[in-house]
Amino acid sequence: MMLKTFSRRHILGSGSAMVAAPFVITRRAQAATPAPGGNFDWKQQKGKQIVVSAPLATYYSFLQKLIPDFEKLTGIEVEYQVVPEQQIRQKLPIELNGKSSAIDLFASSMHVEKLLFATAGWYEPLNKYLENPNLTPPDYDYKDFGLSGTYWGEKKDGTVVAISMGVGLGAYMYRSDLYEQKGLKPTTTMDELLAAVKALHNPPTMFGYAGRGLKNANIPVWGCFTIGLGGNYLDDSKTHLLALQPEAIEAARIYGELMRTYGPPGSVGFNWMECQGAFTQGIVACWPDSIQFAAPFEDPTKSKVKGKVGYAAHPGSLKRKPFGGTAMDAFAINPFGKNKEAAWLFTAWASSRPVMFRLMTEGAMIGTRTSIYKDPEFVKANTMPKTWIDAVAAALANPVPELPEVRDVNQYRDIYGVALANIVGGADPKTELEKATQQYEPIFQKGLRI
Repeated sequence: MMLKTFSRRHILGSGSAMVAAPFVITRRAQAATPAPGGNFDWKQQKGKQIVVSAPLATYYSFLQKLIPDFEKLTGIEVEYQVVPEQQIRQKLPIELNGKSSAIDLFASSMHVEKLLFATAGWYEPLNKYLENPNLTPPDYDYKDFGLSGTYWGEKKDGTVVAISMGVGLGAYMYRSDLYEQKGLKPTTTMDELLAAVKALHNPPTMFGYAGRGLKNANIPVWGCFTIGLGGNYLDDSKTHLLALQPEAIEAARIYGELMRTYGPPGSVGFNWMECQGAFTQGIVACWPDSIQFAAPFEDPTKSKVKGKVGYAAHPGSLKRKPFGGTAMDAFAINPFGKNKEAAWLFTAWASSRPVMFRLMTEGAMIGTRTSIYKDPEFVKANTMPKTWIDAVAAALANPVPELPEVRDVNQYRDIYGVALANIVGGADPKTELEKATQQYEPIFQKGLRI
């Protein structure tokens, strides 16, 4: 197995083909992974070579350690390219627009790239691989991914374009010990969230709330508030913006109030990392955000709150039961690649239950295979408490996209992100959302016509 790590200078200066790297290292798997598929013919593509491109992420780095298992199982040689997140997102459109065959398989950020890549024809349809018993092991069970794992990877017509790997999961993290001291019941609604924040706010030693303040980064927070109140980014047809509906305006008002009044000093400049740090240090009581960020809380070498944290699905309302706000990355096959069946075998292996189990227990990944969360061995093997596992399962059981399904999602995040930042500064929520909608509507309509 060959691992290539690319510097930013290399990525931006290498043109349209990923063919070289500053350095190459080879690693051996630390422990063998059980072979999925029983009597399935894993050797059918023996001798082939594939190039896999993935971002720098904990679980993709862990997956790299398991690749020797795949190579031994299949006889397929894997060149595993590890590329910083920002650079891989810049690089993939260049590669695919040029119909390059240099990459066989790539990790796609579906909540950002799905509509753009699908419209451009940059995803190989996977149904023919999934439905072929000669190419997919009999125990693969695509349905095991659940709605949270299949939604982002499928087009409206049912075409599967990518297979779920890790999911970002908007949920709720809170100080359970402080809840108990104040006699608060577990939070299930946005009203209860607001009440808990106010009850637990005691500056400067304890702040009731932490949230992302940076523009662009703040969109999932507002979006999940909107969803929790019963609204959404778009109507069911995905052809009308709902940013001026009462739920979205009220969500923006709540977000502004929480950030302004109950957050730590400097919150307007926070991204999730700063929120995570403040919560880990024990100065924040309530943090609705992606639950995968909770790992440091349970690490006694880093945390002041170990054993004092509660976990739950994201609060809802009378209009929406508690849910999980989803964003997903997934493996997709390059439609211009020359080794598609070998690339599919890698995808089927990497997303198989045995490999997923290890990625979820040792690689810090929130996977979506529902059967794993019901497995007592998963609870035993996981370093996170069972309350966290139960909260993840509950959030995955009612998934809702935490970002708008629009072609120009980054422009959406930038434009509405500025509006939210202004609202934190005291501007009127409705007025700011009207200005943002006026600016984004032409971009949105253009995207619908492409």
